[in-house]
Amino acid sequence: MIEYGKVLKTAFMVLEDIPICNRCLGRQFAWLSTDSDNEQRGNAIKLLLSMEADELIRTGENKKGYEIVRILAQNGMFRPAMSLAQDNDLEYESADDCYLCTIEGESIFSRIPEITDEVGDIKDQIEFDTYLVGCVPIPKLVERQDEIRAKHNLLHGEPLKSDFNRELGKSIYEETRKEVEFERPDIVFIYEMADETFRLQINPLFIKGRYRKLQRGIPQSRWDCSDCRGKGCEKCDGTGRKYPDSISEYIGIPTQKAAKGSDFKFHAAGREDIDALMLGTGRPFVVEVSEPRKRHLDLDSLREKINSTAEGKVEVTDLEPSDKDTVQKLKSEASENIKEYEALIETNTEIEENLVAEAGKNLSDITIEQRTPNRVAHRRSDLVRKKQIYEVKLEKTGKKKLRGFFKVQGGTYVKELISGDDGRTKPSLTEELGTMCTCEKLNVVAIYGLPADHNP
Repeated sequence: MIEYGKVLKTAFMVLEDIPICNRCLGRQFAWLSTDSDNEQRGNAIKLLLSMEADELIRTGENKKGYEIVRILAQNGMFRPAMSLAQDNDLEYESADDCYLCTIEGESIFSRIPEITDEVGDIKDQIEFDTYLVGCVPIPKLVERQDEIRAKHNLLHGEPLKSDFNRELGKSIYEETRKEVEFERPDIVFIYEMADETFRLQINPLFIKGRYRKLQRGIPQSRWDCSDCRGKGCEKCDGTGRKYPDSISEYIGIPTQKAAKGSDFKFHAAGREDIDALMLGTGRPFVVEVSEPRKRHLDLDSLREKINSTAEGKVEVTDLEPSDKDTVQKLKSEASENIKEYEALIETNTEIEENLVAEAGKNLSDITIEQRTPNRVAHRRSDLVRKKQIYEVKLEKTGKKKLRGFFKVQGGTYVKELISGDDGRTKPSLTEELGTMCTCEKLNVVAIYGLPADHNP
């Protein structure tokens, strides 16, 4: 046996062991001399071995040279070696199938053109700008790969899966001229090698904006009947609902239809009470549309559609493309944002005007403790939360009537800041004035971050 360098020696041992094509041989050394592809790398290894064999034969070391030629022609299926064998009257039995990529007489790589044609049909039905390719390998091929690598201590190889994904990805690019995106592709093509099918993973579309709620009595999300849980009963007149509409549906359904999606999720920076209005510039939200078949939406038309469908109850502005990061940011910042409220308040007894103003000052620039309110205790954990109250302004508007302005940390229960909630919120307006105070009407008038996008 001729003394080769380590790569050639190992490659020849693999060739002695199994029939192997250029691509699969090159893949066993994929992380060496990386500025080439596996086909080129495998061909180069076989060509160099063939040249070594020819040199040995020409210098009289026929036995060694013939051995190499026979292995290359037989297991390597290498044409230059076949020619050498013919020139030297060497007999060999040429293998037809590569041990590492062929099942039932077909290399999995030969399927790529057919798969690409199917993708070409899909691109006319589903909009996407970026894609990624994945595959589920045939277990038998994975087992063969692991067996050969362990036997020959192959440390620089690339998995069959990675090689196939890359080659299929390149072919799809040539067909679609769409860009590969590894982090957040619009669509993922997943090929099942065993049953020769592929499935699509269409990733969500995100649209952000702000909504204003202009009519009381509308919940942010769908609210099913508590008796039948959405199935329909006498109490809900068969509708399955406690309330007939919701903010999320006014916004989400038209967006889902425009994107030709299968479903939607509605994400917002907190939520107002069902009997409160959302005024000012509105509340930030993101609509997440599942499996959209259309991504390039006319957002002006969508805004008009949402607003006309809502018939003045809800209004959206500032629609823009968005992403998953914005959803996470909305949720994480909801309890840290600054929110401003206006409230109409009724007191049990008449309060002097100077005491009203003083109560506002006493409740400004303080931290309160709020235990989960009685009205939401059935659906929220019973916790005591500390919340920052930035500013409270109060004015008397009638004998037992007040108007209040509250600038507070997100997540503050303003109704309970007013009423005290039987001592569960401390301090409170009720405590400061020494008489029971009740919030009659509540409006959210502003939501913003501190200090990034507002200077209070």
